[in-house]
Amino acid sequence: MMLMIHMIPKVFIMLPVLILFSFAVIGVIVLLIKLCSKRPWIVVIIALGLLLIVPYFVLVSSYRPASRNAEVTLPSTLPPSQQTTTSIWLPGIEDQFKANIYPSKLSAVRSLGLHIAEPVKQVYGEVSPSGFILFQGAHERDLIEDFGKAISKTFPDAKWTIAPETVAVQPDEVGIRIDIVNVHTHPAPWNSGSENEMTTGTVRASVLAADRQASMSAEFVDKPWVEDFSGFLNTRPNSRFIIAKSTESCMTEAEANNKAVENACNQVADMLGQTLPRKPGVPVSFTKPVDSTDILEGNFILDRFVQSLEGSAGKIWRQALLVDASAEKLKNLAHRKAVIARARKTGFARMFFSIVGLIVLIAVVYAFLNAATKGYYVWSLRIAGVVFALVVIILLLV
Repeated sequence: MMLMIHMIPKVFIMLPVLILFSFAVIGVIVLLIKLCSKRPWIVVIIALGLLLIVPYFVLVSSYRPASRNAEVTLPSTLPPSQQTTTSIWLPGIEDQFKANIYPSKLSAVRSLGLHIAEPVKQVYGEVSPSGFILFQGAHERDLIEDFGKAISKTFPDAKWTIAPETVAVQPDEVGIRIDIVNVHTHPAPWNSGSENEMTTGTVRASVLAADRQASMSAEFVDKPWVEDFSGFLNTRPNSRFIIAKSTESCMTEAEANNKAVENACNQVADMLGQTLPRKPGVPVSFTKPVDSTDILEGNFILDRFVQSLEGSAGKIWRQALLVDASAEKLKNLAHRKAVIARARKTGFARMFFSIVGLIVLIAVVYAFLNAATKGYYVWSLRIAGVVFALVVIILLLV
């Protein structure tokens, strides 16, 4: 019973009050029309009053307080067909700039090898050494070899060898020791497959020559889906992931976040339109758009990687998101969109019936007043009824 009352437009529930109100309003409008025909200066006063009152209601109705929980802006117009690799995500971009953090221990070590020239200069001087001794320590040999290959790009004429800590460094050589410190282990956000943990830490390269020493370091966090997405998917054949990336160089971290979420919205919207058929009676315009609220509240984002790169023009930011595009997630989103579409259709239906009901009510009041006044105020009543109907319709639409 309560549900049936809720579905009835409010205009019918408040019908007695609206009838009395319509009588009063139309009567006042008729009176104003008669007065204005004899005293034109009243029109000027009313017009000035409207000029002061109307802007106030427009400003009040258009004001919308910003949500405190809003983290990102809504997606713009980038179509899914443009979701290609942009310059900021080209392979090797990390080799050209220094980053604040790297997606793996290996990429951090490689970056140190490519930027080792400054600490070598501090301990050895302007002249390049003839060779490098890379102390393996407890590290995997592959890791030290990748570090040596990176050094070869910086010092192509110098040779490097891997040796234990006890090997002496010759005067024309430079020794380098790799240390991994501040290591912490965290549960992996994707929480499936063989890699259920992720590691964060710092890779430090110490350059040794004679009695001098200099060092540099790089932060890393294990993000296998950033480093090797194909390999990441192969270890999780039953999962369905996509990567959403900021599509251009961003000047702030917040801008990179907005761009990445925008990209996720576009990709999920495209998948939703292709994989899930639209339900009968639900317009495409109601189901197709996917906004940041759908992505965040639907828990589509499993993990994110935020990185800043030091360029010649300053710091630039980029961000990548690991998005869960499983059938269950898309099904839940489709259901959410269907509910929103039905709510909008119900709202439009209520508005339509409200407008029709008010027009019928105004017509009944007009007929009653016209009969009561024996047609003496017929045109005044008609004008008053039309004005009142237009005002009510405009207020309902706003």
